[in-house]
Amino acid sequence: MASSGSGVESPPPRTTEEDRLVRYGTSMFGGRPTFTLVRQETDSGGEWTLHELLPCEQAEARRDRLERGGRSLSITPVKELLIDVSGDNLQSKSEGWTWDEWAGAKVARLDPTRVRALQDVVREAIEDTPGKTDEVLRGGNGFVFLPESAGIRLAVAFRGVKPIQRIDRMRSLARGVARMSSEECYYWYAKCRSPSSPNGEKALRVLLTNHIE
Repeated sequence: MASSGSGVESPPPRTTEEDRLVRYGTSMFGGRPTFTLVRQETDSGGEWTLHELLPCEQAEARRDRLERGGRSLSITPVKELLIDVSGDNLQSKSEGWTWDEWAGAKVARLDPTRVRALQDVVREAIEDTPGKTDEVLRGGNGFVFLPESAGIRLAVAFRGVKPIQRIDRMRSLARGVARMSSEECYYWYAKCRSPSSPNGEKALRVLLTNHIE
């Protein structure tokens, strides 16, 4: 460390594997962030796309299971889906993680109307997320890595709101997801993505919006 008054600043502390585990929580992938939220600006406003991050082999296996059940899943190499919004800064924003042989399994893309309806639940879900969240909450293009618990909550909200047309129903679903416990979010996420539960998303919408005439 530089002596006091030398005018030479000490280098910033190096982020260790243990630091990253603390920041993103433990998971079956060694503490990696397991979701990413991407914001892209369009002529009509910002769009959000949520991806779950998986090893390519697992992402492809999930896609195959869904296709056997008549459903689809879009997967994209992680570097490819993030380079569009980060450009040459991807490495600096990856916080030491390497993404070779990893894919993003798309949860949902939301248009500007749905983005506005979910603004509060997204802000609350990611407020303690490591990294800079301003890029996805305000104008412009950017992304933020998410720990599993935040990603699961947003996945439930994104999948639930996707086909809804009325603003009042969108907002009701957003409020309902915001009030859910973490255990409830995990339950509904499993229901919404399971090939053996094709009506999981419909059941979620009935639960949270059916009181609105």
